[in-house]
Amino acid sequence: MSREGKITYVKESVVGKVDPMRNTTYMVGRISDEVNERQLEERLFQSQRLEALGTLVGGIAHDFNNILNVIAGHVSLMERWRSDPERFMRSYEAVKKATERGANTTRQLLTFARKIEVTTESVRIDDLVDEIVDLLKGTFPERITFHVELDKGIPEISADSNQIHQALLNLCMNARDAIGESGTITIAAKNSGNDFGTRHYLESVAERYVQLSVSDTGSGMDSDTLQHIFEPFFTTKKDGRGTGLGLSVVFGIMKAHKGFIDVETKIGEGTTFYLYFPIMSNFTDEPPRLKEKDELPNGHDELVLIIEDEESLRDFLKTILEESGYRVLLAPDGIAGLQEYRKHTKEIDLVLLDMGLPEMGGGEVLKELVNLNSKVKVIAASGYLEPEVKIDAYDIGASEFLAKPYQTNELLGKVRSVLEGKARRQI
Repeated sequence: MSREGKITYVKESVVGKVDPMRNTTYMVGRISDEVNERQLEERLFQSQRLEALGTLVGGIAHDFNNILNVIAGHVSLMERWRSDPERFMRSYEAVKKATERGANTTRQLLTFARKIEVTTESVRIDDLVDEIVDLLKGTFPERITFHVELDKGIPEISADSNQIHQALLNLCMNARDAIGESGTITIAAKNSGNDFGTRHYLESVAERYVQLSVSDTGSGMDSDTLQHIFEPFFTTKKDGRGTGLGLSVVFGIMKAHKGFIDVETKIGEGTTFYLYFPIMSNFTDEPPRLKEKDELPNGHDELVLIIEDEESLRDFLKTILEESGYRVLLAPDGIAGLQEYRKHTKEIDLVLLDMGLPEMGGGEVLKELVNLNSKVKVIAASGYLEPEVKIDAYDIGASEFLAKPYQTNELLGKVRSVLEGKARRQI
């Protein structure tokens, strides 16, 4: 009953931990208004993301400056070494690796900044661990080292990779704060049977789990602290360094994935958090092996209209497409692009459209292209990775979607598949 005298339906959830003798050691529970629970979880999750981004931004800026310095330095060397193929290729490889590193960092930032959205897919834990370690190595203090222990044959899980990234980030940031100036963070993953679930949680239903753990060599926690760590806004950090949302968010993520979280800690020796994800029966133990990429077929003199406001990217696209057997028309903005399309409607086979155009946006241009020709073939490209951008493009009429930055082979492959009517829309 509410204060106003109205009947209110609430949702209660309680999770407890028991020792080997099945004695309850502690319990964590909450009562929430079902109507507002989802909104509160979204705000909590987004607030914690922003806190994490704020913590990482200094290290990210440092990392990007290093990347730019590598690129600028090797570009100048490439100008000097034009007549020395071996040295030229060495600098070329350095620039290529630097751009890949920058693209990966940008992708991670966009992942962490995105609002909460549960999108279940087949996820490889080892890939997620590699990505989070690559990101944090450049942002954490140099005297904090990472150690990774991954068993072979870890099966895929059905999960939201976006949220698992967030859970790992939260645990690693807590580990960093517990360590202080120097120490080691160990991230490990292995297969686990049902013994964990039946021993600790009555809700356990899966036959097998993937155990993902984050360990630190920090200060550890006492029993009083341990009883409150999953409560929202509980924090042991001083000087306003944390909101106390991190572990609460991790707890919520594991609940959403029908998994469990466990913790072991000892004063002066460190802490280990264990995340248990159920293994779905329709996933195999061995991750699928990638087939060697077939040589992409060249174009057959098809005409491609490129609508892109970034001049350097526009020139690159023109060069690579012409070298691959296509003819190309260029437009620096949406208005010019529509003018070109009206002039050559019957000749243009494909439109490569940037969704982030100034003034007349990509979405408006796409609508007008569809109005001019309901059968127009369009590949929409965007540097914004929110799912809504891709969904909107498909809804309006795009045949395919390219997330920037993209590889040359990915571009040419999608151009060919759209032209041949083999494109598959993937949300």
